[in-house]
Amino acid sequence: MSSAPANSPEFNPSRGLHFQISDDRLTATMSAKLGWLVGGDLNHILLLEYVEAAGLHRDRIDVKAVEEAAIAIQTAIKESDKTKSQLEFIIARGIPAKQGQSGWIKFFFQRAQRVVLKEDGSADFRNINKYVHIKEGEKLATLFEGIPGEQGIDVQGNPIYPNPIDRPKLTLGKNVLPKTVQDPENPDIQIKEYYAGLSGVVFSTDNSLTVSPELTIDSSIGLGTGNINFEGTIRVKGTIEEGAVVNCTGSLYLDGNVESSEVTVGEDLEVKGGVKGKGKGVIRIKGDLHSKFIENAVIEVDGDCIIENFILGSKILCLGNIVLTGESSSLIGSDVIAFKGITLASLGSSAQMDTSVEVGFHYKNDRLLNEGTQMIVELDKELEAVLPEIQKIKEVVQRTRGKLDEARKQKFKDVFDAYSKKSKTLELLKSKVEELKSSRYNNENVKLVVRNTAHPGAIIKYRRQIDKLVKAQTAFVMNFFPQQEKAMMTAFKSGK
Repeated sequence: MSSAPANSPEFNPSRGLHFQISDDRLTATMSAKLGWLVGGDLNHILLLEYVEAAGLHRDRIDVKAVEEAAIAIQTAIKESDKTKSQLEFIIARGIPAKQGQSGWIKFFFQRAQRVVLKEDGSADFRNINKYVHIKEGEKLATLFEGIPGEQGIDVQGNPIYPNPIDRPKLTLGKNVLPKTVQDPENPDIQIKEYYAGLSGVVFSTDNSLTVSPELTIDSSIGLGTGNINFEGTIRVKGTIEEGAVVNCTGSLYLDGNVESSEVTVGEDLEVKGGVKGKGKGVIRIKGDLHSKFIENAVIEVDGDCIIENFILGSKILCLGNIVLTGESSSLIGSDVIAFKGITLASLGSSAQMDTSVEVGFHYKNDRLLNEGTQMIVELDKELEAVLPEIQKIKEVVQRTRGKLDEARKQKFKDVFDAYSKKSKTLELLKSKVEELKSSRYNNENVKLVVRNTAHPGAIIKYRRQIDKLVKAQTAFVMNFFPQQEKAMMTAFKSGK
């Protein structure tokens, strides 16, 4: 072996060898600066020691590549014109994750549409389906649950997770018959088909399916009928009397009024009369609400709120649009929030009763944000309380140099596992809370349309913008956008 050239540095593999892991963590490259490797014997055994010391997992090291690198380095340093050069070798390879295939659901019936607001603020009811009738044996939906990916491993032995896939599930209610078949378009995968077990009404969400016959009540709901709990559509010829409890998973159609606050509706609520509450309790509707008026009620509606005449002394939380359709319709002495838009004839009153409207706010996501924030505080406290025990365990392990009996090993493992599980839960919760901070607000254009008059004292809210009217405003539209400084009032022009 030739001696080191004059003035060359001493043999120093620690300075001559550098290791770089790729951004995708699937390859590790060794750079050899030959000037620091002259004058010594860098055989493949010594080189392998340096490779292992670089934090690479033993199973991922390409031993043959290391042997070839050792030969190449020894050959190069024998040539004096190459001692100032640098050689690179890929000496470790990971296993990439195998990506999965997202699932999907296809429905074969016309699903209900939400009301659409036209440019002038009026409502377009053309595409609204009250409910969908189906026949026995009719195909309702097809589900492909997806194929999960396979985990890979990086050059340091850490797992590489495949991208998450959509794994939709269908929760089946009554009278839905499942069948597993091969996908005609892709025979290598299986899909599930769902059929109606009887003729009736189909109710669906994005992940549930139920077929139910209708329930018709030829009287009011009260002492004579008892409370009602029904999986399907209910048609009532009379009124829901005060104190009666009604819970239906389908739609509820009333010829009379809603006078009880203990009403929960899984789809639409359509009232030919009005909703008259006592200012207590909450009426919850997962679909749309149609009524002539609302008075002294607290209502949460996930769809649209379509009212003909007035909303008085009430609190409405709505994830769709709030539309008062009548030419003289009014919102008085009430507090309403709509995730989408609000359109009405008159806002507030000349008596200046407290009236507040807010657009673009998702009340449910705000609740989840508050609940999640509280859970984070509680989990942080729980984890902090465990830290002293964790520290004690580490000290015991160090003193005994890891020589513990099986019982203590298991005990320590249980403590660490519980801590790790709570830590992961906390991180997931923090991520979800961050998402909810933005999803509390509608990121699309929302509007307030007043077709006639907004009276002094009425309050209009959008994000950080709060306007309290000090004088009457007539026939205007306020368009709200997420990044704007302040929404301006523009003249309302009737579509007639």
